Amino acid sequence: MSLPQMHYTSAPPGPDGSGFRFTAVTPGVPSSVLREAEQLVGYEPPRDAPSRPTPSDLALFPEMFSYTRLSDGSGLLSRTVYTGADYSGRWGNFHAHAVHLTAGDRLPGDLPPIAAWGAPQWADHSPEEAPPPLDAFTPVHSAGLQAELAAFAAERQPRLAAVLADLRRLAESPHAPQIVLAEEDTRRVAHWVMLANAALPHAFARGLTFTTYTRRPQQARQQIIGVRPEDVRSVSGQPHRYSVHDCSDPSAAPPPVADAWARLAAAVWAADAYGLIRQAAQTAGAEPFASGPLAALALARGIPVPEDTRADAVAWVRAHRGALDEPTLTGFLKAVCDSAPGAPELPSEALADLLAALHDSVPAALTAPLTARLVSRAVRGGAQLPPLPPEALPEPYRSDLAAESGEELRRVLRDPHTPLVRVVELLRVARLLDVAYDDLTVDLAERFRDGLLSRPGTATTEAVRDALTESDALRDRVSVLLEDRAADDPPGVARALRDARLPVDGPPGTLPHLRMCAAAPALRPGAPASAEQAGGRAAGGTAVRDREREQAWVRERNGELHKLLRIAEVPHLANPLVLRTAFALVWDDRAPTAAEASQLLHETGARPHIDAGTWDHLVTAAVDAPADDKEAPLLARQLLAAAPDAVGRSVLDDLRMLSLVHDMEERTSGADPAAHGWTARVRALADSTRPNVRNRATAALARRLVGPERPGGELGELARSDDGELIDAYASAARTPVFRNVLRGNPGRVADCFVDWTSHAGASPRWDLTRRALLDEVLRPVVQGFTDGEVFSVEQAVGRASANRAAEFQEWNRPAGGIGRLFRRRGRKPATPSSPWRGDVAPPEGKQGR
Repeated sequence: MSLPQMHYTSAPPGPDGSGFRFTAVTPGVPSSVLREAEQLVGYEPPRDAPSRPTPSDLALFPEMFSYTRLSDGSGLLSRTVYTGADYSGRWGNFHAHAVHLTAGDRLPGDLPPIAAWGAPQWADHSPEEAPPPLDAFTPVHSAGLQAELAAFAAERQPRLAAVLADLRRLAESPHAPQIVLAEEDTRRVAHWVMLANAALPHAFARGLTFTTYTRRPQQARQQIIGVRPEDVRSVSGQPHRYSVHDCSDPSAAPPPVADAWARLAAAVWAADAYGLIRQAAQTAGAEPFASGPLAALALARGIPVPEDTRADAVAWVRAHRGALDEPTLTGFLKAVCDSAPGAPELPSEALADLLAALHDSVPAALTAPLTARLVSRAVRGGAQLPPLPPEALPEPYRSDLAAESGEELRRVLRDPHTPLVRVVELLRVARLLDVAYDDLTVDLAERFRDGLLSRPGTATTEAVRDALTESDALRDRVSVLLEDRAADDPPGVARALRDARLPVDGPPGTLPHLRMCAAAPALRPGAPASAEQAGGRAAGGTAVRDREREQAWVRERNGELHKLLRIAEVPHLANPLVLRTAFALVWDDRAPTAAEASQLLHETGARPHIDAGTWDHLVTAAVDAPADDKEAPLLARQLLAAAPDAVGRSVLDDLRMLSLVHDMEERTSGADPAAHGWTARVRALADSTRPNVRNRATAALARRLVGPERPGGELGELARSDDGELIDAYASAARTPVFRNVLRGNPGRVADCFVDWTSHAGASPRWDLTRRALLDEVLRPVVQGFTDGEVFSVEQAVGRASANRAAEFQEWNRPAGGIGRLFRRRGRKPATPSSPWRGDVAPPEGKQGR
């Protein structure tokens, strides 16, 4: 690639006139470029420059070296120097030499524009003829320049981070403020640009625009603008447009810098290791301006870095563990482990994560310093060591640490106040250092057991599980302790095993209680888990479906019990406590239903439950059953038949009363003598039974006495008893909507009730009040709704009992006066041929309803 040249200066008088103009230009340069370049290469001497400078004075004038982006996207690289005062004007004469780079082109060799600073190709005067295109610039690569640049970075260290932070803003945003650098010597501005070129990403650094000198910074178009200190005032106080750095005042305090990368890059420059910046940018996985890779490389070279970038270095190496070669990684790990005196140490969690990432892919000898540092911190209480094999800490690190920390480690393990999470850490350290702790196993196992049971689902539980997984001796001892506890608190141990996800193993036939606890599911089979589910079942299903579901739940729970007994591998007849444990695991959050208890009693008999201590649960299932539980009375009878001597005196009458309920609900009256005496038996047991059982019995007796099949004499016994609870229950049963519907559809039952409720008059005051109320409030409204034929059917049925009864019914049913009878007859429903006769006796001719 060739670079067209342009020379601009003040020409003496001649055929083309005098004054500033382009005096020599490579043919082919567009006139638009010349017009725009003319505005950029002009030179204005410093304010304090001598008006008639000597040759020695001219060497001190600032050199204006610029790279500018033109309006068409092309670039103009130029150098302008002052040549002295003469006829050219009030500012004297200057010479500008520039080259033009078309849009998208770069300098030959892909050099950054600042690399042309000091190149011998720059001329101080115009050639006699049009110059040919320039082939290349020869950059200055002298040791002197490198040393000068390093010295400059060290000298500008206080402001270096602030300038680098502004350069980063320029690279990341096209709207970032221009950087104004005030320096006495424009060569210092060129050094700033060289620093920027080394620190910024390659693509951005090649296009960075700058000028080392201008008298009017407010008119400059470049991103970096160099000025003399006296000219900086024109752009001060405009932070949205200019970021001003007055480097000429060493006493001025540098601004604080939050950018970690800028502070880190400044530290690297100050250490004369600026090549690491480019190396870090080219490292695999590195992002522009990432502090992690640069900090890692700097630490590997022993360069002090800002403390907040050390963690970034550790995180980056952990994520890119293959990006550093072995020597670099060795230096890095050494620097990470050897913190400067008084400097804050890296968090142990960060070092532990780094070690966990490296120990599988890096030789143990390489990570030994890091492992040793973590082990030492763990003993002191400040580290969390990841699981590591013994070879992770080779000699002599292991022996040295064991001798240094062994006794302290055992002392902390013995301390009962040491948190379990820390105990687990120290056990891991003890195994790594080969420090014996077998004599502490018994006490540690008890603490681990208590930790599992008292803090389920916590970090402590997780730590204990890890410790037991790593130590067979501890796991076996804790299993034995949990076995003992499982026999007393099976649900608690089962929850602890689930929360800790702790496996249970051992020789066959051992740990039966613990095996069952480990196998117990988290959600028990049984009734719906929520009231909404239960309500949905009741509302959407029939009684038959509910019964089928209940039977399925019974089979499922009882099947779970037998499954657990098989897992125990110990016969429950030989060890009844096994049955107790299985029972508690299946019904840990609810009592068994009467149906479940009945099936258990049928399957195992009474003796195993008596020996296991679960007999009382079967009794409780009967006496505490809900009033609508159809299985409870049968269960009570089974319990009394199976082991009456095992029933406690406090619940014996409850079971007897429930057994009586079974008799009343299942038997017919017939001629069975055992079917009689229900009222007397209920009254005899009432005072010694609990309210729910007594209420169930009175309700069952009331339902039988209002029913069509009732033992003879029972109603009279009820009437003579004057027992308010029994008589009220009878009245309630007669007043139910179901019973009223039965009466409306059956004149024979109406006749039966009339006979009952007019009988036993005077038997007791309470009975007289009740029967009269039932006649008036229950029976009369039903009869008033009958047709004449249905009323006649009732009369006939009552008459079969006694002729006097028929007359009593007619008198009871007689309206008060003829008008009343007329209104009553009009209100009746007629018996029509389309309506079948519902009475027990066919209506005689002439008695059909109207």
